[in-house]
Amino acid sequence: MLTVLLVGSSGLVGREVLAQVLADPRFGRAVALTRSPLSRHPRLINPVVDFDQLPADASWWGVDGVICTLGTTLGKAGSPEAFRRVDLDYPREVARLARRHGATRFALNSALGAAPSSRFLYLRTKGSWRKSWENSASPP
Repeated sequence: MLTVLLVGSSGLVGREVLAQVLADPRFGRAVALTRSPLSRHPRLINPVVDFDQLPADASWWGVDGVICTLGTTLGKAGSPEAFRRVDLDYPREVARLARRHGATRFALNSALGAAPSSRFLYLRTKGSWRKSWENSASPP
């Protein structure tokens, strides 16, 4: 049975992904990193974390793959820098740590029209994910 790490599972898309994973018998357990606790489920491990200080050696990093639906809006983030941290830096760090612990798959929910050359911050940030990994020495 597969073990999947979910990031962003308290948001609109993430809640649906989590529900589907927990309903699918191919998954033995789901690890959902959140800032606030989720409802309990027998196959759910729910570490409450500070995404600015992810514990690099936690045992729950040992998963088969990651599904990332993490994201925010500029209004909620408060600044372009904070928006970029949530939509680009946090997913990149999760991918790096999960890979270091053996994960072999990473799925990122992005946005239609995402492109590093976009004139819109949201689409430019979402589109920078691929570019940032192509230029990285240690992609996920």
